[in-house]
Amino acid sequence: MNERKNAMLTTEDRRWLTGEKSYEGEHAKQQRYQRRRDIRQRVYNAILDFGILFEHLEEAEREKLFEHLSGSGVEYEDDEFASGLRDGLAFVLYNTGITEAMVRDDSERSAVVAEQFLEDAIYAAGKRDEFLVEDVDLTIEASPAPIAALLEDLKVGNDLSPAGLRLLMESDKIDTAEVQDCIKGIVFDDE
Repeated sequence: MNERKNAMLTTEDRRWLTGEKSYEGEHAKQQRYQRRRDIRQRVYNAILDFGILFEHLEEAEREKLFEHLSGSGVEYEDDEFASGLRDGLAFVLYNTGITEAMVRDDSERSAVVAEQFLEDAIYAAGKRDEFLVEDVDLTIEASPAPIAALLEDLKVGNDLSPAGLRLLMESDKIDTAEVQDCIKGIVFDDE
């Protein structure tokens, strides 16, 4: 991850954000402030660049860029690229308040910025290919699932839902290699 060329984040930004690099000494506070400010500015500018890409990048170039997503179901040719897209969308939605929509009931239908952005983006994408998007309906079914509660349920022998298991798998509490080995043992022991 940190060996890629500079992009929105520089190699040093990636090292600092992932904890591989730290600032110490007399000027550490100023260096951290400067690093955070530079990252914010580059992210802001990169987001502004998406408008240019959406409007002006040639179709052939867009197709080449996204050809890595061809595959069946959730299997992609380039998992790192697919994960980056997912995380980019999650970054935008999370930071524009999508979790607010998860804790409201339908009687509290005040607009959430994330929902409005998502709706506007779908309208813009449709318009680009001359579709009139007449309605966008976003339904989110979510419930609080703190990792600690899932771990306690697991400890006392309660069954976890597939969503709960996924949340645990994506947390730093689980060694996915060990789980994968366990699943291999279960699946392939019968052969």
